[in-house]
Amino acid sequence: MYLNKYSNILLFSSAVILSACGGGKKNQQAMMGQMRATVVPYTVQAGTYTVTEKFPATLTANNIVEIRSDVTGFLDAIRVPDGADVKKGQVLYEIERSRYTAALNQSTATRQQAEADLAQKQRDYERYKNLLEHDAISKQTVDQAYTALLTAKANLAAAQAAVARAGTDVNHSQIKAPVSGKIGIVQIKVGDIVNAGQTLINTVVNEQPMYVDFDVSQSRVQEFSRLKTSPGDFKFFLQFNNGERYSETGKIITINNIVDQTTGTVKVRLQFANADRMLTSGMSLVVIMEYQTPASQIAIPAKAIVQNLSETSVMLINKDNAIQQKSIEPGPQADTMLLIKSGLNVGDRIVVDGLQKVRPGDTVNIAGATPPANAPAPAGK
Repeated sequence: MYLNKYSNILLFSSAVILSACGGGKKNQQAMMGQMRATVVPYTVQAGTYTVTEKFPATLTANNIVEIRSDVTGFLDAIRVPDGADVKKGQVLYEIERSRYTAALNQSTATRQQAEADLAQKQRDYERYKNLLEHDAISKQTVDQAYTALLTAKANLAAAQAAVARAGTDVNHSQIKAPVSGKIGIVQIKVGDIVNAGQTLINTVVNEQPMYVDFDVSQSRVQEFSRLKTSPGDFKFFLQFNNGERYSETGKIITINNIVDQTTGTVKVRLQFANADRMLTSGMSLVVIMEYQTPASQIAIPAKAIVQNLSETSVMLINKDNAIQQKSIEPGPQADTMLLIKSGLNVGDRIVVDGLQKVRPGDTVNIAGATPPANAPAPAGK
């Protein structure tokens, strides 16, 4: 009786143990599934994106000319107010000219003397030459007269050059605008001495059109060279410091032929119309380059990027939901999307949320996916 009782207990215990052993593997698998990280995937797709790139830029007038005199003297008059618009050839300033007028009068008188002397030498030579034909004078006398004639011609040429130089000095005592543009603030006042070629009087700046310079990586020189000849849908804007955009669009007019060895960049120059004078030389603004990509362009959310030193990568999810780290070549950003040059294909799945919870080789759960039939219910359900 007691033996049968104990036997029943042993048989029941064995059945429980065998039952536990038989279901242990399934339970372990369920627990492993519950321990996997859950991530949010993104499936790579192709599409058209509007790309906006920004570059710090500096405005430069298309012509900046320093006003200096090439004659010395006291500043006698200021003919234009500071900040005025001036035309090429317009009189800006006058240097005291009495000394230059006197020099012109003197050189003019010297030229007149040289002209009279040449006329006399010409008559003498003609007369002596006629006498020589009748053997009434020596050939030596004729040769001397011819030499005197040549000397008189040279003296007249020198006198004419002196007159021209004196006339230039008189003309240059009036300082005229070398180019059209806007004049700045005069640096001297009436009565100050002006030294030829040294004293800076003012500056004329032509800001219509305006040049805008910015730097790009030397790796993009060919890209911008193509934009210069075939701009296509690419547009260039200017953005002020308050965030507003300038109303005109610009165009590339030149790309520098020298690479800055310090920064590895090349200067690109744009041209903008500036009829309303809102742009001033020396301003620091932002160049905005906008364009649309072809429909075959792929892009991913920028938050999916893993940046490690110089390497850019993403966490790729394979068909078995295992994680693989994949290097990519990123392009510019379009809003929250990052354009991809290479490394990914349409249909690839990458992790966008949960990056901090996974490592290469991990197997993950996909958020929103239907769980397996044997998966345990979430806690609290």
